[in-house]
Amino acid sequence: MAFLSGTLKSTLLAASVFIVAGYTNGSQAFELSLSQRNLLNYTDTYGNITLRHAPDVRLPDPLTVEGNLNLEQSKITQLPRALTVEGNLNLAYSHVTQLPQDLNVSGYINLAHSKIRRLNNGLRVNGDLSLMGTSVRELPPYLYVGGNLYLANSAIQSLPPFLVVGGNIYLGGLAIHDIPDGVKVGGTIYQ
Repeated sequence: MAFLSGTLKSTLLAASVFIVAGYTNGSQAFELSLSQRNLLNYTDTYGNITLRHAPDVRLPDPLTVEGNLNLEQSKITQLPRALTVEGNLNLAYSHVTQLPQDLNVSGYINLAHSKIRRLNNGLRVNGDLSLMGTSVRELPPYLYVGGNLYLANSAIQSLPPFLVVGGNIYLGGLAIHDIPDGVKVGGTIYQ
């Protein structure tokens, strides 16, 4: 590994259990990917997978997680096209820019301070949904959140039609003045 630059060498060493799928010395382009077998190194006895602070690796597709999937502060930019998480999905401070179209999460989804740009139409979140500190500008119509919806310090300017929130909505000072017809909130809207 003497021919690798210091930055690339430290990235590969930090990710020593990742499989190097491709590497080009001239442009220093490389791709790291994990197989289902590699994920066992990051899976606890409850089925939780933790890849906090991981480099930009490609996850297996499709991916089913029996517990929680924690990618907080990872450099991962792309999720599998088909992702099922039987627990919670934590993407806080991650580099993920979009959610998969085929996404099923049984618990909460934490997108706080992530690079997420938009949410999928018809997204269903059974637990809480946090968009705090994101650049998401609008929520899709027919968004369903079974728990609380956290919007503080986001770019949200209005609530979408037919939004359903089972718990509270925390605006954190956002100036939302109009609530469209069909919006249902089980709790309270806190400014």
